[in-house]
Amino acid sequence: MVAGTVNIPIQKNYSLLYSICCIVTNEVEYVAMQDSFMAHGFRERCEYLVADNTAGNSFNAYEAIRRFFQEAKGEYLVIVHQDVRCMDQLAVLTEKLHQLQQKDASWAVCGNAGGNGYKNFFFHLDDNGRTRKSNGLPARVTSLDENMLIIKSSAGLSISADIGDFHFYGTDICQVADFLGYRSYVIAFMVKHLSSGNLEKMYAQQPAFIEQYGHKLRHRFIQTSCTKFYLSHSKNKNRFYNNGFIFFWVKAFNRMFK
Repeated sequence: MVAGTVNIPIQKNYSLLYSICCIVTNEVEYVAMQDSFMAHGFRERCEYLVADNTAGNSFNAYEAIRRFFQEAKGEYLVIVHQDVRCMDQLAVLTEKLHQLQQKDASWAVCGNAGGNGYKNFFFHLDDNGRTRKSNGLPARVTSLDENMLIIKSSAGLSISADIGDFHFYGTDICQVADFLGYRSYVIAFMVKHLSSGNLEKMYAQQPAFIEQYGHKLRHRFIQTSCTKFYLSHSKNKNRFYNNGFIFFWVKAFNRMFK
């Protein structure tokens, strides 16, 4: 071994168990959230990280979460709204995550509300005074509500750099996890969410989010240093365009009209 080199460990040891992360616009709301988690055991081996927006929007949600990923020391990140109140003990969450790991070691993100397919929803929370509990949890989903996201640090996730504002980041993180080969779930860990969010602003941001993901999912030609091929969302298109004869004419067409 050359002097000065470091042999990376097979498995990273985290100094903390949970990093509880929050974008703060109202200090009173945040303190109430933090107190509720601490009252339910989130003290030892826990840290509390904030993105301070009390004086204005210093961070949008995507910027704040990117920093949380960079700064957190916990084995799990709990990204939570300031108007959430914890209702279950730390031991409950730890057990639910252990059960999820046993069920599917490829999980990377979980939460308390999400969807999978058209009108197929799963919940486990007090939603603005309405208790919503789905059967069959943990349930795999493709999107999670942002009131609380729990992320496995060892998955090495990040968040999109080309999307901003304060909506759809739960969906974005789930999609990033999917691209990397991980899965997302709704689990049975109870919190109280005191509001239903700003739906008007969410709907206003939706077209921009769709446009950005349309760009991410576009078909493309890949040129490596050794080979070249076509990629798209369609298995049939991938087979067709990567046929040697077809690909020859596709290349010729692109050279002619570039």
